[in-house]
Amino acid sequence: MSRTWGRVVLTVGIVGVVVNGVDGVVGGPLAWSDAFPLFLAAVAGAELSTGRRRRGLRAAAAVVLLTVGFAAGVPAAAHLVAGGPVDLLNLMLGVLALLYATVGVAALLARRRVNGAASA
Repeated sequence: MSRTWGRVVLTVGIVGVVVNGVDGVVGGPLAWSDAFPLFLAAVAGAELSTGRRRRGLRAAAAVVLLTVGFAAGVPAAAHLVAGGPVDLLNLMLGVLALLYATVGVAALLARRRVNGAASA
């Protein structure tokens, strides 16, 4: 991502966080999907940062994605299995979190396999 697009995504994410925060105060409880701008801001901040700050922001983005995805997706999947009404946005957030976790575990296992083969 170029620095210009990183700044644009960071700005959009921060504006979304502020809008959802004001909406939570004025309009009532927030939905899990309202945390997506926080994820955007963390990812864009990581792309614009360097060193330890970059790793920290990437970790924060991963935690936000996994927490929100599983918190929204598990109840939606339960409703889908039970035959009740399903919020498709929450279900897709759950699928996204599951795919993200799967790719992360696969990358970790591949990295360990390469490092184990290199040291032997």
